[in-house]
Amino acid sequence: MSNNNLIDEEVDDLEIVCTLCTEKIINAKFARCDSCGKSNHYNCAKITPTEQRSLELRSNRRLKFFCNDCTNGMSALPQILSTISVLQDEIKLLRQSISECKHRDTTSVDQQPQDFDIEQVIEEIADRQMKRRNIIFHGVIESEKLNVAERQAEDVQNVTKTLSLFNDNCPNIIMTARLGKKNSNKPRPLRVVLDDPRTVTSILKRKNLYKGPIGFSSDKTLQQRKHMLSLKNELERLNSIEGGQQKTIKYIKGCPKIVDIDLSKSLNSKNPSTSPTKSGSTTKM
Repeated sequence: MSNNNLIDEEVDDLEIVCTLCTEKIINAKFARCDSCGKSNHYNCAKITPTEQRSLELRSNRRLKFFCNDCTNGMSALPQILSTISVLQDEIKLLRQSISECKHRDTTSVDQQPQDFDIEQVIEEIADRQMKRRNIIFHGVIESEKLNVAERQAEDVQNVTKTLSLFNDNCPNIIMTARLGKKNSNKPRPLRVVLDDPRTVTSILKRKNLYKGPIGFSSDKTLQQRKHMLSLKNELERLNSIEGGQQKTIKYIKGCPKIVDIDLSKSLNSKNPSTSPTKSGSTTKM
């Protein structure tokens, strides 16, 4: 809940609309969002009687009210900040790679001023937020039915059957889509969209319990795939210099990083859901 402008009042002539029920607020008690100023009926916003009394204070009101949109926006801030941190790490790695490839004798790329395209960052954040609800399945047999809805229904049935082998609860599948052009030799990857990103995280953390032929992973953006490829190349270079697998790739706070294997073992003891790949890196979801 909230502080400034949040006054409980009765409305006669003003045409104020409750953003939850979309009805005009006429002679009804309501609250204004302290962030954006949108109005909600007390009942629509599920404001308790105790909260109502606090909001009706004309002075020294400490309780704040935030509408659903502002509340959801604030809850997304930690993820946005984390994503920005990941993007900054990726930009730094790309600059280092450019510097090494060009072998400049003068000022390095890292020391030169760089243009920062905020629009690209915002687009990348939005793309990652959207893909958090997706899982990519590999090896799911494609239906031969002509009707699109029937093919999608069969995909949902196959995915549900696979997940039931190691996941207790059946997830709510919003939609499915095949990726790429149809190939007679092997089935195309299948993108499955769930209703909640937390369900995706739970499934991917438990995928090591599945021993069948179907593979699945998180849905990564193009920038994430490029960054992982750069990390793997850098990992191979560092390990070749040090004469063996001295380093590996671990996800730390959602960001893939190159770390010493001793540190990786320590992290594994705290987070056993990650496992090393053949190239000495680790996979997460």
